[in-house]
Amino acid sequence: MNKNIVYISDFFLDHIVGGGELNDNELINLLQEKDYKVKKNQSHLVSLEFLVENKDCFFIISNFCNLSSENKEWISKNCNYIIYEHDHKYLNTRNPADYKNYKAPQNAIRDFFFYKEANAIAVQSTFHKTIVEDNLELENVFNVSGNLWSAASLEKLRENCKKEKKQKCSILNSNIPHKNTATAVMYCERKSLDYDLVASNNYIEFLDQLGSNQTFVFFPKTPETLSRVVVEARMMGMSVKTNALVGACEESWFEMKGEPLIDYMVQKKQEICDFVEKTVKNSVKTPYKGKKVSIISTFHDGSEHLEGFLENTVNQTIFDQCELIFVDAASTGTEKEIIAEYMKKYDNISYIRIEEKLKPTPCLNMAIKKSSGRYLTFGFIDDRRKSDCLEILLKEIENNDNIDLVYGDVLQTDKANETFDKNSSKDVLFEHSRNEYSEKNMIKCLPGPMPLWRSSAHEKVGFFDQDNCNFADDWDMWLRMVARGSQFKKVDDTVGLYYSGGRSFEDDNVEQKKEEAKIFFKYSYLFGENFNKFLPYFQQFTEG
Repeated sequence: MNKNIVYISDFFLDHIVGGGELNDNELINLLQEKDYKVKKNQSHLVSLEFLVENKDCFFIISNFCNLSSENKEWISKNCNYIIYEHDHKYLNTRNPADYKNYKAPQNAIRDFFFYKEANAIAVQSTFHKTIVEDNLELENVFNVSGNLWSAASLEKLRENCKKEKKQKCSILNSNIPHKNTATAVMYCERKSLDYDLVASNNYIEFLDQLGSNQTFVFFPKTPETLSRVVVEARMMGMSVKTNALVGACEESWFEMKGEPLIDYMVQKKQEICDFVEKTVKNSVKTPYKGKKVSIISTFHDGSEHLEGFLENTVNQTIFDQCELIFVDAASTGTEKEIIAEYMKKYDNISYIRIEEKLKPTPCLNMAIKKSSGRYLTFGFIDDRRKSDCLEILLKEIENNDNIDLVYGDVLQTDKANETFDKNSSKDVLFEHSRNEYSEKNMIKCLPGPMPLWRSSAHEKVGFFDQDNCNFADDWDMWLRMVARGSQFKKVDDTVGLYYSGGRSFEDDNVEQKKEEAKIFFKYSYLFGENFNKFLPYFQQFTEG
């Protein structure tokens, strides 16, 4: 059994005294008592050399805001690890309360694959678990239902529990906006309640201050995964006045307070440690077997294009390095049977059928979440690629670490099911793939229909915007990437044939034009001189 653990966090207890750091410190102590060798490393100090050197260790990832995207990707492909989730780091804001029912849009999700590949995601309450599962839709989320306190801390809590309380309220005196000290103060003043503002850099002094009064008043603005301080107040025999954003309040044990709750948390220490140890013991990380390229394809009623698309795709020169993922949105024809024949011959083709005619964007997101490739590309079933299209694009992006997306010229035809080698395009190039990359040239959806991009881009900027885009989801996605510093590159080759149909076929589609206009104004700062050039065109599609 692996007795070597690497513990990664932004900070540890010797850097800052916080709930996450206190919990992590106690977990490290418990593991060391069981003869585990625990190596601590701050996330910003983690290097690829360190990861390679320690890849056979089990990793526990606590707060990881300062862990680089490259290191997260390497860990997810090569290591056994638990994410010990102290908040909601799959969101940039880390605040699900920004969204209805705490569910963020798909374009706001971050680090999905990092969470997906974890052996376990440890969360701290039922409330916490529900929010994480609703947002990530993963099955590796486990509720440890509690937090960890040292023996000395529990003894201090027991001591304070027995002390006589003043007829006053304790309020957390914090300059962190989401702790919402101001509202707690307003509540007490409106109710004419005496209160003390509680704060100390010394944890024991803080507990003494907190536990000297009868009631703890706390109205956080963000969903508290557990709220360690609320539990501490209960352990010291205090009543709590709070809101619906405290995870601890939903746990069955929260009805207890005082010494019975302290005794329960003593037991909980062993349960949480046992959970971690069991995960370590049962961890088996097979060598990464994912394909290099994931071809994501979605359709509804596309049988007339499927045979040609499949022949074209399986005859790509590097198809053995690819996986082809179909999402069938309730087709009514023979699509399933056509694909099934190819699946008999190729084990790198997968088929997902949903019984609802969804728009393409959520289906693309579904396919991405099922993918394992380091790189992604569209598989639009009415387009055709040059036989070495993917080979050309893959070689280019693998040789350029600073490039997140590559594309090439694409021919255009209005005749269905033509091939790249035999077509009537007369060498007419599709306008969205003609120009070299620059921010101002992104005024068009520059990569065109056959880009190849790093899957890690979605870890940084989220998935396609299925809530606001039905037509220009790719343009919106590429602009988000560019806005976050991604670089694109065009190869000097014609790589495919675009069929000028599909959802972009109607030139007079007003809803599409309105959607594109919103995107144009949202990213106007990227377009330079092209902003004023195209402004009159897009203005006609804005409201009012």
